[in-house]
Amino acid sequence: MMKRLDREFRAHLAQSDPAMCNLVKQNPALALPAPRPPFEGLVRIVAGQQLSVKAASTVFARVTEACGGIVSPESVQRCGPLGLRAAGLSQAKVLSVLALSEFAGPEARKLLTACERPWDEIRPQFLALRGIGPWSADMFAMFVLGLPDVFASGDLGLRMAMERHLGLAKNQKPAIYDRRALVWAPYRTLACLHLWESLKVSPAGTASP
Repeated sequence: MMKRLDREFRAHLAQSDPAMCNLVKQNPALALPAPRPPFEGLVRIVAGQQLSVKAASTVFARVTEACGGIVSPESVQRCGPLGLRAAGLSQAKVLSVLALSEFAGPEARKLLTACERPWDEIRPQFLALRGIGPWSADMFAMFVLGLPDVFASGDLGLRMAMERHLGLAKNQKPAIYDRRALVWAPYRTLACLHLWESLKVSPAGTASP
């Protein structure tokens, strides 16, 4: 599956984007992220906001331990604000994680039901959640849902890679990066992975601890 998708992606770029095709030729085949439990994935992303990959993994590991080894809406609520703060979350992240636990519902059933709908339909719903902005929503779509055609114009690493390798002027509005990425559809997640690979970085809140 990975090899077939990689061949299709490279053939698509050869026809549509020679500059990106040259960048991808320098990298090995990269696999799409495997889907993760949605609630755990959301908490991981919130924990990793504005942190390095290493720091994000450390904080999430502490949150998991504070929650008794399983991050679920019930374990988060049992842990409570003090326990989450002690695990290393900021006050803003504590409030976000608790709000997410309310949104997800018992056994995360409400969240699981929402994730069955098309991403374009539910993305606005996620953006309305406390502590979830465009970057967090797009990381959720890529690294938790494992969707193949997502681009995160709010990610600094992706913007840097596009400026460095594809000739975009620095510090453009997100819409400029979004528009440049349209040509990679329906493989935009793979394109993001190759752009991160070109910088040898991963977005915080997405790596396994």
